[in-house]
Amino acid sequence: MAAFKSRLGIQAVLTAFFALLLLAIPVILPGIPSPPLYVSLAGFAMAGILIASNTLSAYLRIFVSVYGIGYLVLAGAKTLAAMGALPATVVALLPPDFAATGSVVFGGIVLAVSHWKPIRDITLIADPYFATHDAPSREIGMFRRFGRTEGQIGRNLVALSIFVNFADVALTLRFNFFYRDMYNALQEFDAPTFWYQLGYIFVPLAILNVVIGMVDIYVDSGLQLRWRTWLTHNLYERWLGQGTHYRIPFVDEHADNPDQRIQSDVNNFIAQTTTLSTRLLSQAAQLVSFIVILWTLSRDFVLPFTDTVIPGFLVWLVIAYAVVGTWLTHLIGKPLIGLDYRQEQVEADFRFALARNRIYSEQIALLRGERAESSRLATLFHAIVDNYVGIIFRRIKLIAFTFSYRQASAIFPLVIAAPSFFAKKITLGALQQTSNAFSNVQNSLNFFINSYTILAAYKANTIRLSSFKRAMTQAEALAGAGYGLANGNDTAGNVTARDLTLALPDGREIVRAGTLELPKGGATLVTGPSGSGKSTLFRAIAGIWPFGKGRIDVPAGQSALVLPQRPYLPLGSLRGTVAYPQTVDHFSDEAIRDALRAARLPQLADQLDAVDSWDRRLSGGEQQRLAIARAILAKPDWLFLDESTAALDEETEAEIYRMLRENLPGTTIVSIGHRSTLNKHHDRRIEMKPTGEGRFEPRLSPMPAPAE
Repeated sequence: MAAFKSRLGIQAVLTAFFALLLLAIPVILPGIPSPPLYVSLAGFAMAGILIASNTLSAYLRIFVSVYGIGYLVLAGAKTLAAMGALPATVVALLPPDFAATGSVVFGGIVLAVSHWKPIRDITLIADPYFATHDAPSREIGMFRRFGRTEGQIGRNLVALSIFVNFADVALTLRFNFFYRDMYNALQEFDAPTFWYQLGYIFVPLAILNVVIGMVDIYVDSGLQLRWRTWLTHNLYERWLGQGTHYRIPFVDEHADNPDQRIQSDVNNFIAQTTTLSTRLLSQAAQLVSFIVILWTLSRDFVLPFTDTVIPGFLVWLVIAYAVVGTWLTHLIGKPLIGLDYRQEQVEADFRFALARNRIYSEQIALLRGERAESSRLATLFHAIVDNYVGIIFRRIKLIAFTFSYRQASAIFPLVIAAPSFFAKKITLGALQQTSNAFSNVQNSLNFFINSYTILAAYKANTIRLSSFKRAMTQAEALAGAGYGLANGNDTAGNVTARDLTLALPDGREIVRAGTLELPKGGATLVTGPSGSGKSTLFRAIAGIWPFGKGRIDVPAGQSALVLPQRPYLPLGSLRGTVAYPQTVDHFSDEAIRDALRAARLPQLADQLDAVDSWDRRLSGGEQQRLAIARAILAKPDWLFLDESTAALDEETEAEIYRMLRENLPGTTIVSIGHRSTLNKHHDRRIEMKPTGEGRFEPRLSPMPAPAE
C-alpha cells in the first residue's frame, strides 16, 4: 500500500480513474463520440507503469511522471474536442489520437531501460542533484523560485523541458498533415484551401515553433547551469573533505587528473545528459508517432511493378534500412569510445606537465633542465598527436558512411512511392506526407548514427566521473579504518601510541612501536635517517595516514597544526595566504603584521593587499617563515614541524625557535630535523632506531646535555 501513497502512486490512481471515465463516456454522455478503446486501455497500462516506477532513480521518475501527465493532457484534449468544448482553431492543431498512447509507450521504455548498466551509471551521477533537499542556490537567479529545494527546482526544470519537447513533437506531427493538405491543394489548384492552410495553420504553427525553441534554450540553459553549480560544489567538497584528495592515489580505482574531472567532465556530462535525454525523448516520440502515420499510408502498399500487397511495407523498409545503417555505423564508430577516453587522458597529462613547469620554473632554470623538460613535453604531446590521428581517420571513415547514408535517405522514400503516384494511386500530398514521415522515422531510428560521436564522448565522460566517484568512495572507506588504525582521547593531555605499526601503501611495514608517549609541554625533536618513517609518524598522528594498525590517542579539544617542509601558499592576497586555512577576515591586520614581523618577514608587513603567486615570488626560506607566521596567528596547542625550517640558515633557524618558545608558551612543539644545532631548542628526543627488515622503532629519551 505504501506505493500508492507516493507521488507516483497518487498519479497512478488518478490515471486509472481517468481511463475508467473514458470507458464510461458512452454511458455518461450518450451521443458524444467515445475515444478509441486502445486510448482507455493505455491509461490502465500507464497506471501500472507509474506504480512499477516507484523504485526507479530520481532522475528517471521525472520522465515517467511527465509521460503520465502527457497521457492525461493529450487524451483529455481529444476528449474535450470530441465534446465540442474546444475552438475549431485549437482542434485543428491537436495531434492524432495515438499521441496519447505514445506517452504510455515512452513510459514503458524508460522502465525497461532503467535496468541497463550504462543507464544505471548515468543515474548514479545524476540522482544526487535531483534528490537533494539543499536550499536553492543563491549564486544563480534563473529559476530560483521554481521550487523550495534545489532538487525540486531541477526536477521541475526537467519536467518543463520534457513538456517543451512534447510540444515540439506535436508540432512536427501537425506539420506533417499540413504538408499533405497544402500539396493536395496545389495538385487540385484549390486556392482557397491553399491560403487557408498557409494563413490559419502554418502561421500559428510557425509562431509556436519559434516560441518553443526560445523556451527550450532558456529552460535547458538554466537547468545545466544550476545542475553544474550544485554537482561541481558537491564533488570538490567531497574531494577535499576528510583528506579524500590525499588518499585517492592510494586506492585501487584509477582516477587521474581530478581537476579535469571536476571542471571539464562535469560540464560535458551535464550538457550531454540534458541534450541526449531530451533529444532521445523527441526521437522516441517521433518514432512512435510517424510509424503509425507511415503504417496508415502504406497499409495496402503494392510492390512496384508487381501485384504483391505488403501491409505496412514502408514501415518494415525504413526499419530494415535504419537497422542496417545503425549496425554498420556501430561497427565503424565503436573504436571512437576508447580513442575519446584516451584523448581526455593524454590531454590532461600534457596540461598537468605544463602546470608543473610553471610551478617549478625556478628549480628547472637553476638545474638547466629546460632541454629535459622540452623532451618530456614532446613525448607527452606526441601521445596526443598519435591518438588524435587515430580519431581523425576513424571519424573520416564514419563521416564517409554517414554522409553517404544521409544523401541516399533523402531520395529513397520518393523512389519507393513514386510508382504509386505516377499510377495515380496516391495524391501529391500523400507522396509528400510519405516522404516526410519516412524521413522522420528514419531520423529517429538513426539517432545513434547521427549522434555516435557525441555518444562516444558521453560514455567516456560517464566512465571518468563514475571512476572518480568510486575512487572517492574507496578513499573515504580508507579513512574510516579497515586498516586497523584507531584514534581516541588521551585524558592526560599527551599524544600516546600503543601497539602501533605503520606501513607503506604497498604493505611494507616501516614503523613499529609498542608504546610511545609525546608529553604535553616543552619541545620534542624527532631524528633518524631518511626513509625511517618520521614524516609518516606525523601523518598518522594528524589522522591522514591510512596504512597501519594500533591505536593513537590525542588530547580531545586541543588544536594541532602541522607545517610540512614545503608550505602550501594558495592563490590570492598576502592577507589570505598568511591567514590560511582561516578566512581573510579571521585575524586583524595588525595581528597579521605582528606575525610577519615575528617570523622575520618585516618587508611583507605592509603588503597585505598585494595579490601575487607567492610560491614563486618568495624564496624557500621566506615561504617557510610565512608558514611560521601562520602558527603564530593560530596559537595551536600542538605544533608539528616537519623539517619546517630546513631552508633557513642556522642563525635564522635559532631565532625562529626562540621566538616560537616566547610567543607560544602554551604550545607543545614536536619537530623533525637533521641538524645537530636543533638539539638545544628541544627538551627531549625521539630517535628512529632500526630494528631489522627495514623497520624502525621510535624511542623517547631526554635530550643529551651539550658537550662542554
